[in-house]
Amino acid sequence: MIPLGSAYHENFIRGSLDFPFDYHYINPAHPRFVMPFHYHVDYEILRVVKGGLSINLNERHYHLEDGDYLFIGEGVVHGGEPDNAETVYECVVFNLTQMFDTSRPDFSWLQQLATHQMSIEELYTIKDHPEITACMDEFFSSVKNKEHNCVLTYGRLLSLIGKILEGNHYTLYTNTMSSRYLKHLNKSSQLFRYIYDNFANDITLEDMAGAVNLNPKYFCRFFKELTSYRPMDYLNRFRIDCAAIRLTTYTETVNQIAYACGFKDPCYFTKLFKRYKHVSPREYRNIHSGHMRSVHSGV
Repeated sequence: MIPLGSAYHENFIRGSLDFPFDYHYINPAHPRFVMPFHYHVDYEILRVVKGGLSINLNERHYHLEDGDYLFIGEGVVHGGEPDNAETVYECVVFNLTQMFDTSRPDFSWLQQLATHQMSIEELYTIKDHPEITACMDEFFSSVKNKEHNCVLTYGRLLSLIGKILEGNHYTLYTNTMSSRYLKHLNKSSQLFRYIYDNFANDITLEDMAGAVNLNPKYFCRFFKELTSYRPMDYLNRFRIDCAAIRLTTYTETVNQIAYACGFKDPCYFTKLFKRYKHVSPREYRNIHSGHMRSVHSGV
């Protein structure tokens, strides 16, 4: 069983050789209804079918409702919690670089995605992005029905990404980031993976900087420009998010959860939890665990 409070690496081939897409329908009966923190070298598009879902992508937090879509980039660690036992969501996972030759000149935009020089906006709603969500509806339909031996599905995926680019729903870091940091962009996924693989341990600023071969002072400036957070602040925020999931899905004590999520001092854990979640760990458990108990009991 995969620990819900820990990040892990999904590493396997998506779909099949003739249809390289994974489709997942997640309802309360699914073993991963509460989404554990994880990452993969694939892209993922997630849609809430019913209810609501709170989800974290790296340092960013979203709350999705019926019909909302989330475009999750390669290497982004993500995890989340449904609002209640009525929630249903679905997702499609695929690997762009396995499907397309990103070295081709006409696919330079794909290469920019693959090298993290470009990132696509993540949240799309029917109200604010009707054309894009319509393209996503068609893409999901093609994947679920495995239409025309993948040709139509490939076309709809490219059409979707093209519509996103046409609407300027992306960021080019070459335009927004200081030039002295651009050469380190390809290390961003490696950096986040290191944090997610080791957050339960006693890691330091020097450890994080060493994981991407940067000196600590330079690393702090790079990380702040990349995420808008200081490295240790980001680490603690992620630890608190992991603890929040454990509080609603595990029967461990608050102190046990604090230790499991990398905190040596339970009092400091409680102080940070209140700062980020605005309630104590015990209050958070009481508020959020009721609907999860009904999920696990089959109610």
